[in-house]
Amino acid sequence: MHNGLVAQLSNDDQRLLESRCKPVELGTGDILAAPHQPNGHIHFLTSASVALVVRHTDGSGLAVGLTGQEGAVGLQHALGLGAGNLTLHVQRGGTAFRAEGEALRRLVARRGSMLRVFAIYMWVFSQEVASMAAASQSHDIKARLANWILLSHARNGQTDLYLTHAHLADMLGVRRAGVTLAAVELKEMGLVDYQRGRIHILDMDGLRAVAKRPALNNGLPQAKV
Repeated sequence: MHNGLVAQLSNDDQRLLESRCKPVELGTGDILAAPHQPNGHIHFLTSASVALVVRHTDGSGLAVGLTGQEGAVGLQHALGLGAGNLTLHVQRGGTAFRAEGEALRRLVARRGSMLRVFAIYMWVFSQEVASMAAASQSHDIKARLANWILLSHARNGQTDLYLTHAHLADMLGVRRAGVTLAAVELKEMGLVDYQRGRIHILDMDGLRAVAKRPALNNGLPQAKV
């Protein structure tokens, strides 16, 4: 299982975890979970990426996080918690390993080392969620678009991203016209090229400057476990 979170576990914990997982294929646009559709599954992502979206009653939303091969979604089920208020939206289809939440809850109850790794990951990820939520209030659309492009690259390591303006508008909680204008500005600055839903990154440092954020590695900051 090629997953950054699983790689932080001991060999014994990895073996026990993998025995409770099965490989699955996730499709772009799939909804893995929603507040009104809890399923109790945990997905350890290997090539797919999943956006964490807060949805309003009118259907509009705002993405507050993006998980890729560095982590997992649904980990709260391993702690015996419910679905919460997030919708898990597959941004990039690909592979993952799925585990039943109840099975992992029983496992982490007797494997303190595994529980500690999961808890650290969830804490570090929560800090990124907080930063993204703050940026949605203080940064303009161009900066937020640049940040989402950088985050999408970091989660899957691809400089060619397949992100339509409609999808980006949904993730950023803005109108499609706003995303189009921001994308045109990034293109005119020589930072990206795009056509028909394909965004090709040309200047990573330039995007970081626009996004007002430091360099990202290919996953979340690694905490010592």
